[in-house]
Amino acid sequence: MLFYPFVGGLHAQDNRAIKLVVPFAPGGSNDIVGRAIAQQLSVKMKRSVIVENKPGAGGSVGAEFVARSEPDGNTLLLISSSFAMNLSIMKLGYDPEKAFVPVAMLGIGPSILVVNNQLPVNNMKELIEYSKRNPKTTNFGTAGVGSFQHFAIELFMMKTNADISLVHYKGGGPALLDTVAGHVQMSLGSLIQMQNFIKSGQVRPIAIAGQQRAALFPNVPTLKESGIDAEAMNWWGILAPTGISADLLDKLHSSLNQILSETEIKNRFIAEGAEVLPMTRKEFDHFLADETLKWSKVAKSAKIKAE
Repeated sequence: MLFYPFVGGLHAQDNRAIKLVVPFAPGGSNDIVGRAIAQQLSVKMKRSVIVENKPGAGGSVGAEFVARSEPDGNTLLLISSSFAMNLSIMKLGYDPEKAFVPVAMLGIGPSILVVNNQLPVNNMKELIEYSKRNPKTTNFGTAGVGSFQHFAIELFMMKTNADISLVHYKGGGPALLDTVAGHVQMSLGSLIQMQNFIKSGQVRPIAIAGQQRAALFPNVPTLKESGIDAEAMNWWGILAPTGISADLLDKLHSSLNQILSETEIKNRFIAEGAEVLPMTRKEFDHFLADETLKWSKVAKSAKIKAE
């Protein structure tokens, strides 16, 4: 997947603002991460870095905008896990493998599975058994067809044979609120999204869908600890249009990795229930390829198609 751009000579300082496109609406984790990174990148690059939100079609609207932009380093794309899912469920106006080059991996964080506090289950084993005793009446709220939550629960059902019906909402917020109200029995989301509802007792945490337990909820086991070989991790990275000069690409990569080493940014990720995860560009490229393959298998098995 890695495409190395033409190595040209150094150019005169470009004083135009760098545009970091966040392909989702303001206020979510993508937007929060993007704005935190943009602020620090402005300092490192000695240039203004502005965030431009271009939501739509699971992030593909913003991605296509960047794919069609000039590869001059002035337009970058913030991506998350949905970027690796879109190729397998929708017809894109760009080739994600050829249109972009990896700039930097930023961070990663687990999601957490919760149930309505009236549901008589306390762990994954009980949840799976309950779903089989109550077929098609154990409902899971997703953020929409083809969303991260949709992929995650399909993976969970593939691994467990749980009998769960999906209810698709227009966003993770409404799905969570209906879980609190008991209209659906379970939901999944980021730690930052779930933590206040868990602490107030409105929902009950069942499992962390990551590699290790979360510091925010140290008593909640991972899916793997519960005997389920599955992970649903949200992550963030930055891409640039193919054709960007090698010297500018290296400068951006170096600047972003320096930013990830700073305490302020580490703490911002921790506040999102995540952690920074700097990589080389090659490592990031391999990571992206692995994620794309993983979720394409889920899409094919579950016959997921974007609406």
